[in-house]
Amino acid sequence: MLKDLEKGDEVVVFSQNIRHNYKVANSSIVGPEEVSYLTNANTGKELLILQTCWPPGTTWKRLLVFATPK
Repeated sequence: MLKDLEKGDEVVVFSQNIRHNYKVANSSIVGPEEVSYLTNANTGKELLILQTCWPPGTTWKRLLVFATPK
């Protein structure tokens, strides 16, 4: 569950039968209209952003988990 991920945790994503390993860097809770984290994330460095509802089961806010390649 995304809400249980902490800094330093490993995240594994499979895409087109290729394994990608990431390490959680940080997380943030933002409003549903806040999208600057996506538009400002274009730094030239790879970054995985996982998103879910916050609190779980609502549409009030978003929990974002940021992970960098391991």
